[in-house]
Amino acid sequence: MMRKLTKEQKIELCQRRKEGATIGELAKEYQLNRDGVKYLIRLVDVHGIDILWSGSNRQYPKEVKEQAIYEVLEGKQSIGATAIKYGLSSKTALTKWINDYRKNGNQVKESKRGRPKKD
Repeated sequence: MMRKLTKEQKIELCQRRKEGATIGELAKEYQLNRDGVKYLIRLVDVHGIDILWSGSNRQYPKEVKEQAIYEVLEGKQSIGATAIKYGLSSKTALTKWINDYRKNGNQVKESKRGRPKKD
């Protein structure tokens, strides 16, 4: 089972890990899969706790998306390592970028925010 955690729960989870709780214990307690717990802990280890306060609906420039996609497709880094490097909230975002890139004929499309204008 996978669920969303509040920022406070994420901070608490990271603190509990520092205090010696195992990945398995944390996964069970917070109802997350083990990979999700590992990812969150690595993200905070690399970027610091402030990464959790930067908003859940972040927009990334086209250039950042392209660079991350190329790093994965050229075999330089795994999806997980690349997502951590760019501070993405999950590996799923990068996976979606890669899938969209392939669907769009190897082009990164910038997503438009908000509702489309009515004609």
